Amino acid sequence: MHPKEASPKDRRRFEAELPNDIWQSDVMHGPSLLVSGRKKKTYLIAFIDDHSRLIPHAEFYLSENLATFMNAFEQALLKRGLPRKLYVDNGAAFRAKQLEHTTASLGIALVHARPYKPQGKGKIERFFRNIRTSFLPGFMGTSLEEINETLDLWISDLYHPRQHTSTGQSPFARFTSHMECIRSAPENLKDHFRKVVRRRVNNDRSVVVERRLYEAPVTLIGKNVEILFHEDSPETVEVRWNHKSYGILRQVDLHVNCRVVRDKNSQIQLENRAASPESGRIWED
Repeated sequence: MHPKEASPKDRRRFEAELPNDIWQSDVMHGPSLLVSGRKKKTYLIAFIDDHSRLIPHAEFYLSENLATFMNAFEQALLKRGLPRKLYVDNGAAFRAKQLEHTTASLGIALVHARPYKPQGKGKIERFFRNIRTSFLPGFMGTSLEEINETLDLWISDLYHPRQHTSTGQSPFARFTSHMECIRSAPENLKDHFRKVVRRRVNNDRSVVVERRLYEAPVTLIGKNVEILFHEDSPETVEVRWNHKSYGILRQVDLHVNCRVVRDKNSQIQLENRAASPESGRIWED
């Protein structure tokens, strides 16, 4: 067959068989709103259940970075349980190692859309079109808090109960008709959202995380380990090696922490108290 006569790609409509089989997620540019007296651009991060068209979570943020996406994702899981697959775009946040770690640890398959093939995101795009044509024209507020409060009410009172043209059912009724399929989020869900960094444990058992000095177990000397911690509380860190947890690391004296530097051979040194910031030494991150 001549290359120009190749069979066209199969573009038949696809729909997940059950609730939480597949979630789609994406980001929509939102309106500029008042934040601390100044207008700032907003971004709507939303998730849609492929089977029912129910919205597990949708929220306007001031950024579309990894931190805001992870916040929205956590809220969605708390509200509607764990999807089996998460279908996302190829943006930087969606390719982040932290998202890969979180989804893998929760048993969620992370699937990325093929570049320049928007057909797979049709359901979330239609929801965004609904936001632009039905929600935003009626929004009369001016702040981020107001738009998110109004959005929550619009989704729960208007969008979820209304019959969907494609399914013939309301998103809420279709989602809740198979509650036996829903996997609840684990009680320790927040732990699955920890930041993961890799460090090599030094010969003196020391390891540095976020400019803090910790002491690792003797058995981990020389090992390249995984360090897991919440960015808002980096003083509590767990260490893992070879898929096994070795518990919480013991933090070394805080007065020592402020003098931790690296020498030219990347070994930990303690900076002389009299050393100036212009000494040229580099903090370990």
